[in-house]
Amino acid sequence: MNPNQFSFIRTSKTYLPQYDVLLEKVYAYSIWPEFIVQDQVNLTYWEELYVEFPLYQFFMMDGQEVVGNGNCVPLSLTPEELAQLPDEGWDWALERAFLDKKAGKKPNTLCALQIGVNPAYQGQGVSPLLVRFMKALAKEQQMGDFILPIRPTVKHRYPLQTMEEYITWKNEKGQAFDPWIRTHEKNGAKIIKVCSKAMYVEGSVGEWEQWTNRSFQTSGRYVIDFALNPIEIDLDNNKGVYVEPNVWMQYTLSE
Repeated sequence: MNPNQFSFIRTSKTYLPQYDVLLEKVYAYSIWPEFIVQDQVNLTYWEELYVEFPLYQFFMMDGQEVVGNGNCVPLSLTPEELAQLPDEGWDWALERAFLDKKAGKKPNTLCALQIGVNPAYQGQGVSPLLVRFMKALAKEQQMGDFILPIRPTVKHRYPLQTMEEYITWKNEKGQAFDPWIRTHEKNGAKIIKVCSKAMYVEGSVGEWEQWTNRSFQTSGRYVIDFALNPIEIDLDNNKGVYVEPNVWMQYTLSE
């Protein structure tokens, strides 16, 4: 693969029609399960990313084809906040970006929310190029730190193990067992901590049955496809709740 064959496009209010087309391509290969996008913070803020933070959303292109994409937000964090990143993780970062901007705070930290790769280009070293672009973006915007709450890619196969246990697993080479954690570690990131309440999804039992194509006829914990933890179904209160754990990781920008 020749990295020079790819180009990067960042969003801009001037070219919104073009980006709508690119977003359609991204959504076509997105692997997010239906229930995850029902996260209330996501529903409140996600579409506004491309309007409020256009410099931090980008597409990696091979001619007219979208190879991958990335979504970041700028945060304004004190040293104490950076040293004690919250358990709320992804939800916190997305909402905090909008609150910081509303308060007029100057950002000093880049936080990645999503890195996506077109399946047609997977296994070709695209992810490191996307990470490298994010690091360059952080330096360009004079950020002091680059953090990200990642969703380990195969944790959903082991929903009954805690994330704290899972991140200690190793493969036969002694590297991180999870491919996504391993990718980031190979590119210079380190694990900071588990963010055990990174995303929160709540809905009626009927909504959960629609999102998962499952039947929930007794209250209790259920293992569902692509969930990193079991969900909790409460028939008496007609409610289902899913709390997703992620992992805080951090890159050194001086490299």
